[in-house]
Parts: sequence; C-alpha cells; structure tokens
Amino acid sequence: MHNLTLHVSKLLIPLLIFASASIAQASENHRQQISELIKSEQEPAGIVFEIVSGDKHYLDWAIPETQRLSSQLRKKFPGLDIAVVSHGAEQFALRKESLKKNRGLKSKVQSLVSKDIELHVCGTLAEWRNVSDTEFSSLVDVAPTGPSQINNYISLGYQKIIVRKN
Repeated sequence: MHNLTLHVSKLLIPLLIFASASIAQASENHRQQISELIKSEQEPAGIVFEIVSGDKHYLDWAIPETQRLSSQLRKKFPGLDIAVVSHGAEQFALRKESLKKNRGLKSKVQSLVSKDIELHVCGTLAEWRNVSDTEFSSLVDVAPTGPSQINNYISLGYQKIIVRKN
C-alpha cells in the first residue's frame, strides 16, 4: 500500500504543479498584459477581449474597463484592430429590452462601438436560454458561438485578453 501511495504521489505532484502554473498563466492580470503590450515595439495583429461571467451586471464594469484598455493600446498602436466577445450571463444585458432599462450601459456600449470596436455575443448561449438573435441590440453581432468567434480572431493573429475583476 505504501508503494502505491508513493507511486501515485510521484505522478500527481508534477500534474498539480503543471495545473497550478496553467491556472496562474490563465489568470494573469489583464492590466499587466496591456502594460507588456504597450512596452513592446511589436504591434499585435489585433486584440480580442474575452468577457465571460455569471454576473448579469458584469458589463457595467467590464465595458468601461475594456474601453479604457483599448484607449491605452491605441495610443501606442493607433490602427490596432480590437474586438470584444461576451459569452456568459452578462451578454443578456445587451438585449434591447435590458439596454432600455440600463441607459448608462447603453451609452457605454455605444461609446465602445463608436471607436471601431466590434462587440459580439454568443448565439448558442442565447439559444439555450430561448433568446432570439433579434432580441439583441443592433450594436452587437450575434456570433454562432463565443468561443469560436474568439478562435477566429486568434487564427488571424489576434492576442486574447480575458477581462476579469481581480
């Protein structure tokens, strides 16, 4: 029994170290990533910001944060292509009816897209929640799926930055 425990722990320890490193890398602060990009002389092909949360009010924070980060990036790289993909519960705040009730968010979204920043939501999640594409504001594009939209941008050379509260 002791040998089995020793053998299992020899296998699990490297796996746990790898998993911890992966989690740390995935949760790298988005502000830190922006700082590193700005310090770099190499302009990225584009940036895709990923917003995903279970909080239906998350966009009240995430849209202004994304706009602020985008402004910083465009000071350094004026022609930089930027997109935003929302594919969690927060995306439903972008329905026409929701934006009618939350005029502050609507104004923030209008400001974001007026700066040539594409804003996408996940059509699959909407379908799962019985929300049709036509229920979303014309300010957003309903992508077939949020993850596939992000992967499309990545395949074009865009760098993904996850926008999350720390």
